[in-house]
Amino acid sequence: HAGKWAGIFQATQKGAQKFFMKGKPNSIVDIATLTSIYRPGPLSADVHKIYLGAKDDPENIDYKHPLIKQVLESTHGTIIFQEQVMELCNVVAGFPQEDCDKIRRTIMKRSASKADVMKAQAIALENSFVEGCVINGLSKELASELYAKILFFSGYGFNKSHAVSYSIISYQCAWLWNYYPAEWMAAFLDKEPETRKEKAINIAKQYGFNIAPLDQRLGDGSH
Repeated sequence: HAGKWAGIFQATQKGAQKFFMKGKPNSIVDIATLTSIYRPGPLSADVHKIYLGAKDDPENIDYKHPLIKQVLESTHGTIIFQEQVMELCNVVAGFPQEDCDKIRRTIMKRSASKADVMKAQAIALENSFVEGCVINGLSKELASELYAKILFFSGYGFNKSHAVSYSIISYQCAWLWNYYPAEWMAAFLDKEPETRKEKAINIAKQYGFNIAPLDQRLGDGSH
């Protein structure tokens, strides 16, 4: 939250750092959400603005139905992860769990050579999705709206299990930097490649660390 960055995994770019400071993650899922949004697809679709607006004002998020809230509350009403598509199909539309991954793959697929076939599959799937939602208490209009939202999401959805495993590493990096700053900075300087060493040294100086000059005696034969 304070903007202290030094080699934190997934937060080395200025844009990502600014986004993290605005998003103020409080959990591993929050970190996973932010890193999943900070990619070209979601950014071009303004998902970052939608998410930050909802996170800043959670009391006014209109989930429109308790079942939708059950699935999307952790990401403040936005569909971020592919697994959430599967949950919506299961929890809201009533599809059996064993069918949900197949449905996810159908929605996520993109193939110009099979455009007609995919369009027919999407229409058939929408009909089944809407019917299932209506059985579970949603209006037909809301069910169609939710399906359209899922299709929009399909252009940028990310795998949650992948994002969470990466975000645990990001958290570990931040934890070490916060509680063991000298040791973390030493490791950061040691592991940065030579092409980025000067930048790393400047980052260390920015946080008040002194960098000792090379001991020239080590190479003159006196030691």
